Amino acid sequence: MRDFTTVNPERPIQFTYTWASMTRQQSKEVQNSFNSFANTVGISKSSTDLLIDGGSIVDNYNGRVITTTRFLEDNRLTHQEGVEKLKNLLNASEVAIIEPDEEALAHSDGMVSWLDANTLPVNNYSEDAAFQSKVLTELKSAFPEANIIEVPVQYVTNPPGQWEGFESACGVNLNATVTYKNIYVPIFNMSHEQAALDIIRSNTSKNVYQCEWF
Repeated sequence: MRDFTTVNPERPIQFTYTWASMTRQQSKEVQNSFNSFANTVGISKSSTDLLIDGGSIVDNYNGRVITTTRFLEDNRLTHQEGVEKLKNLLNASEVAIIEPDEEALAHSDGMVSWLDANTLPVNNYSEDAAFQSKVLTELKSAFPEANIIEVPVQYVTNPPGQWEGFESACGVNLNATVTYKNIYVPIFNMSHEQAALDIIRSNTSKNVYQCEWF
């Protein structure tokens, strides 16, 4: 569980779950179901009225946070206001707010993924040079000392993987789970993936596991 739960497992914070993929009432019911579970098992967390899907926060847990401009739109904030609110809330020193690569969910976790405190892979958007420039400019401005690397990506425009009109996540290997020692990379048996895996492995000392998507 991620989007409707909390961000930052070390200091759990729960944003108010947005309803991009369902109705507002459904979103409340989904988040309330997690709250009931959290109370039952004794999860201690703080909360905020700021709207976001958890999938749109990518945090290296060392002061660097990334989200998309959907956060600004949902909360009616300027870029600077959004940066300051996230810095204060997440105890961050550097924040990037990037343009999303799709408009339905607008999650950043399908675009970037911190491998460690300083290594930041991002999808290679070279097929759209203007969009690529916007994303890289924001990331380099926010994280001037970070090692930013581009990773191949391939999109599936038709099923399998498409759900109720939302774009498929098939081919997006950076939508990975990163722990202290391991990185779990989703794979879809697509032609670009070996190059993507090679780049990830060559830029981390963590164990990289391939998790086949069915």
